[in-house]
Amino acid sequence: MREYLRRAALWAKAYNVEAAWPFFDIAEHVDAETTTPPDIADELEELLEELAPASLRTTCRGAVRWAVLREAHSDLPTDLPDPYEPLLVMYERGGGYHLEEYLDLNGVMIPLRDLESNASAAPFLTLDPATLDALDAEET
Repeated sequence: MREYLRRAALWAKAYNVEAAWPFFDIAEHVDAETTTPPDIADELEELLEELAPASLRTTCRGAVRWAVLREAHSDLPTDLPDPYEPLLVMYERGGGYHLEEYLDLNGVMIPLRDLESNASAAPFLTLDPATLDALDAEET
């Protein structure tokens, strides 16, 4: 989650949409004309129907739209990391969250902080499953 917050902050700053941070559809701000194909969008909406919080649905839609954008544009900034990769890894590993004053990652609370703090945070260098498994084992 922290790496997603950092990456999303970098994209928000790059496109001057700091007010939309942290859980937003980044592709919308990069190229509003790029849309998810209707058949995929319909299937996605069926999957997202029961999910909460709303920000989770927003980021899932954004990640799918981001994949469409990446295929359509070879001119995306190369100095910015893939914004959704860390969040998708967290979701794939069974992670979820609730957003209040803190981000509650199913029992682990992390402060949300502000955009600047997240943009300047040290990057998490790998999302390799073996590394993440080792970190998870340290916490138990």
